[in-house]
Amino acid sequence: MIKRIYLFFCKQIKRLFREDLQLHFFWSYFLTMLAVFWPIMIVSGVVATILKELSDMWTKGHWNWDDVIFGIAGAFAAVYTIYGGVFI
Repeated sequence: MIKRIYLFFCKQIKRLFREDLQLHFFWSYFLTMLAVFWPIMIVSGVVATILKELSDMWTKGHWNWDDVIFGIAGAFAAVYTIYGGVFI
């Protein structure tokens, strides 16, 4: 019984936090974290996410909102990491 419950929750977590979405989050996070060294990079995570989705729309013919949401969340997480919640 416990094993079935565990497997159910594992499948749900993997369905919600897929590897490709984690890639978008961390790609955007680390690009934005470069603002520590070069402040203009603070917008790089969001810009890279939008440009990537525009290229997907051009090549594949569709826009994926999950990728955009996780990319922007990664950028905001990096801004929060850099500034420590000063803006909140």
